Parts: sequence; C-alpha cells; structure tokens
Amino acid sequence: MKINPSFATVLAALCAAGCATVENARRAQRDDAERTIRWAETPFAARQSPVDMEELASWARTNAPAVVQARQDVVQAQIALRSVKASFVPVVDGSIAYTYASQNINPHDTSWDGDGNWGGNLTVNWLIWDFGRTSASARRAAAALAAADRAKRTAEDGAAYAVRAACFSMNRAAELQRVASQTVESYRQHRDQTRDRRDVGAAMDYEVSKAEVDYQNALLNEISAANAVETARASLSLALGLAENPKIELGDCSFPEMPGDADAVMAVAATNAPALAALRAQADAARQYVDWTICELYPKLAFSLTFDARGDSSPLLWNYAAAPAVAQNLFAAGAKTRQIETAVAQLRQARSALAQAEQTLYNQILSATLAADRARKSLSVAETALAAAKENFDVVSSRYDVGKASALERTDAQVALSSAEANVVTARYDLLDTQILVARLAGL
Repeated sequence: MKINPSFATVLAALCAAGCATVENARRAQRDDAERTIRWAETPFAARQSPVDMEELASWARTNAPAVVQARQDVVQAQIALRSVKASFVPVVDGSIAYTYASQNINPHDTSWDGDGNWGGNLTVNWLIWDFGRTSASARRAAAALAAADRAKRTAEDGAAYAVRAACFSMNRAAELQRVASQTVESYRQHRDQTRDRRDVGAAMDYEVSKAEVDYQNALLNEISAANAVETARASLSLALGLAENPKIELGDCSFPEMPGDADAVMAVAATNAPALAALRAQADAARQYVDWTICELYPKLAFSLTFDARGDSSPLLWNYAAAPAVAQNLFAAGAKTRQIETAVAQLRQARSALAQAEQTLYNQILSATLAADRARKSLSVAETALAAAKENFDVVSSRYDVGKASALERTDAQVALSSAEANVVTARYDLLDTQILVARLAGL
C-alpha cells in the first residue's frame, strides 16, 4: 500500500508535537524551578557594589511567587482558548484488537483448538455548525485570557511595589538608627562632661544621675532602631521571595515624583491600571457568555463516519456508516431561558463590579495625592523645625558649658533636636511612600 507523503508528513508532525509535550511535562516533573530561591542564586549575590532598588523591583516582577502563579494562569487561559478553537476540528478515534477463543468440546481432549479474529474500528466525528456556540465560547475564552494577562500585570506591579516599599522602609529604619546613634553619642558626651563638672564642683550629683539616665534611655532607643532595621530587611527578603535574611546593601533608591492632581492620575489609570483592565475583560467575557447561552437555543449540526473491519483471514470483512445528525433538546422545562437570565445577571454584576472598582480606585488615588501633598508640606515644616532645633541646641549647649543653662534645659534641647531629625526622616519617606503608591494605582 502506498502512503500519501502529505499524510505521512502531518502524522509525523503530530507525533513530534505529542512527544515534545510529553517531554516538557516530564521536564516539569523533574524541575524544581518553582521553589524558594536562595540569595546566592540571584544575580546580585556575587556583586561587590550595592544593588539599586529598581534592579530588585525588576527581578521581583519576574521571580516573585505571585507573579509565577499568575503567569501559569495565563498559560492555562491560552490552552483553554486553543481548546475552544479546536472544536470544529474533526475528532478521530480508532481501535484494533485480536481475539483468540478456544473451541474444545470434549472435556477429555487434551489438545488445544481455537480460532483467532482480527477487529478494528475507526470513527470520525465532526461538528459542522453549532449556530455560534463555539464562536461565542472562543470570544469568551479570549476575554478570559486578556483578564488573566492583566491579572499577571497586576501581580507584577504588586511585586515591584512591595520591593520598593520594603526598600524605603529599610532606608527609613537605617536613617532613624543613625539619628538614634547620634543621639546616643551626644548623651554620652553630655554625661562625661557632667561628670567632669561634678569633679570640679560645677555640677551636682543629681545632674550626673540625670545625664546617666538620659544616656541609658538613648541606648534603648538605639537598640529598638537597630531591631527595626532588621525587621525591614526581613520584609525586603519576603518581597523578593526569599526564605532567609541576607545583608542586602541598597544603592540608588530614588523614585520620580508623580503628578499631584488626582484627576490627571485617574486619566492615566483609566487606560493603564491593570486591575481595571482585568475587570473590563471579565465583563466582556460575561457578555460573550450571554451570546453562548442564546446560541444554546439552536440545534447542533454534526457528521459521524464509522469504519469497521473484522475477520479471521485476509481480506477482512469491513463496513462503514455515515451519519449526519441534528441535535437539539426539545423540552428542558425552561432551563435554557433560565440560563440566559443567569448570564444576563452575571453580565450586569460584572459591569457593576467594574464601576465600583473605578470609584474605589479614584478614591484611593485622591487619598494618595492628598497624602503626598501633606507629606510635602510636612517635610518643608520639618526641615525648618530641624534648622531651628539645631540652632537652639547649639545655644543651650554653649550656655550650659558656662553654667548659664540647667541640665534640664540641655536635655530638652537634645530631645527637640533628635525629634526634629526623626521628623525630617519620617516626612521624607512618607512622601516617597505616597509616590510609589500613586505609581502603582496609576499602573505606571
């Protein structure tokens, strides 16, 4: 029998595709890429220089567990779309069997007598037309794929935001620790000076005791500040998808300033925010589902071809049967109309969810821009207060050195200076936190 070269080519391609799919599946079983990554495996571990914040954010966009899971949701949505599009491709089923049966009649006969029969079956089922069901399902699957893709983008933005927020938190804690260390050193110097003054009769024991208490309290604050740094470092490790706490040295952590007008940010978010885009795709999928339920009112046209061969010799006896068919439920007690009504309710619900998300997003953007404006003003006020606190501390310290200011005044001036320095740090990072939040809400 001569085999058609085109048929052989198609058959070989199908076999190769099947083998490649199986090989990929086996590789996935052996692979352990979807696991907790060690810091030593990242491209940053071998560096001698600090790592910039945006480098870490970019890495998290690809490797964060939530992003990996969202990426597989996209893969499944792609497969679902291909499956729907394959509905109009003929389905071929086949079987082949050999049956051997004994035919002994005499129970005392020790010989073995029997006959063998070959049999085979080949069936082709082809959906010719379903009055738009498959087309509606394909459009619905395409909308679901778009929603999954936008959800992946949301996960990527969330991973980048988490890294940026953790970096700012770590830098904030580090700067507050620096302020606490400076305060400790200042109180230590004050304690030593007070002891020296007591030795020459210029200070009382009370002043020495108070200076010692102030110094010890400053040490406690420094310990708390150092612990806050390690806690922030652990948050950064979690944002990167690590189950360890490496000593990551941060480099550039700058971030561009976002627009301060809520309406301008919302205009960008309306077309760029992945969360809104995902809800729009879900609403579109619900609309396509309405089409599918309406198409269910119509019959399906299909064609079936069966080839059957059997016998115990060559040539085999064979027969075939061709059967066009029209399938339709004649009575379903209103099930199909109820299905349409349910689909319409789901569509209205999806559109309402989109509207609610737009309203919530605008409220979040408005709150974030107002917080950013407040942080800018607070930073300006804090910087002015810091300059005044430094000047006051210098004046009080000079007066204390010559005995014209009390220990309490000097302590108050030190507390005011430390508080002013901490307020500047807090206001600066509050402003940065609002900037990355606005960027995330806008989908930037």
